[in-house]
Amino acid sequence: MTDTATISSARPSDEMLPFLNNFHDIFTTIGVVILLGGLGAGAGQILGGLEFAEGEMPWQASLMGLIAGFALASWLLSALLVGRQRRILPGIVLSGAFTVAMGVVLTWGYTQLLVHGFGINEASLELAFENSEGDEFTRDAVMSFANELPWVVRLLPVAAVLAFLIPAYSYYRNFRLPFAGGLVGLGAIALFSVLALIVDPYTTIVYAPTVNLLAGAALLLAGIVFDMRDPERTTRLSGTGFWLHFFAAPILLGAVLNVTQIGWSLQEADFTQMEDNNLFAALAADNGNAMALAATALIVIGVFALVSLLINRRALIVSGILTAGISIGVLVNETGLGGGAVAAITLLVLGGIVVLLGAAWNPVRSILLAPFPSSGPIARLFPPADLSEG
Repeated sequence: MTDTATISSARPSDEMLPFLNNFHDIFTTIGVVILLGGLGAGAGQILGGLEFAEGEMPWQASLMGLIAGFALASWLLSALLVGRQRRILPGIVLSGAFTVAMGVVLTWGYTQLLVHGFGINEASLELAFENSEGDEFTRDAVMSFANELPWVVRLLPVAAVLAFLIPAYSYYRNFRLPFAGGLVGLGAIALFSVLALIVDPYTTIVYAPTVNLLAGAALLLAGIVFDMRDPERTTRLSGTGFWLHFFAAPILLGAVLNVTQIGWSLQEADFTQMEDNNLFAALAADNGNAMALAATALIVIGVFALVSLLINRRALIVSGILTAGISIGVLVNETGLGGGAVAAITLLVLGGIVVLLGAAWNPVRSILLAPFPSSGPIARLFPPADLSEG
């Protein structure tokens, strides 16, 4: 029998793909996507054949029933493909389909509870908005508006997050799919954010940049904790850590740059000029602020690269490639070159950096890790590099 180690090109310090086993996963995923598409099309035909008035309760109930059936089909397929065969890529598709479908159904259920169980109607909500219209954004005004809303309405954001978090957790608990674990982490920080919004909406809104930064940092820390439990990167724990890093990186990058751009808290001008808070629009703007923001973005991404090398995770770098490309383009554009030259230089610089990092990943890691011990808790945080590998 052929030793599998002799036919694998993967090296011990390389990251295994946490979303793909082999080509059979791709083949099966194509079938899953086609099948789910057929189920969706069939559900549309059934709903149209019922001839209910669109938007009326019978139509809504039928639609939710079909979506719930779609979720059930995703779960049953998962039991076969993920639970028994451990197909990772199909599991990612199926977990996403199940979580979204159940989230829609549960959110709809809560809105029906508001309307039919607590007598909440559109007129009462419009009255609350009308009473607060024209008020300045102050703590008293925000709390006055919040207090005019029934408590079941104020809990709607929590219910919406839980509607997605509970199915994601159920999927992860039953099938132990790392991607679903990442969704659970994402849902958990979303839940804490909306809870803060309900408890103290004014402070949460004003300090939104800080809240986003803390949320991204918490998700990154959770990924590091999972990595430390599996420093060899061989079990589903490190797979879950990968997805936590994957989701944390764009949140953390955007939060850091927004804090740099507008500060730790929002000012009155930030509410009247929300277009200036668009990160990519600010980077593309033809002004000195774009230059400063581009330089800051590259510094932040450089820090991400350093952390990635230390903890042996490429996901943090990958999340910043688009922002790095735009930032390099902004800086190159200041040289006065034409659009074609700017694009060419940007791609050459960005591509060269990524290729160099890929080729010299382990040698660079070995240099950075030289001051750290090769065993013990620190080694779990910063896995040692293999000096014999490039």
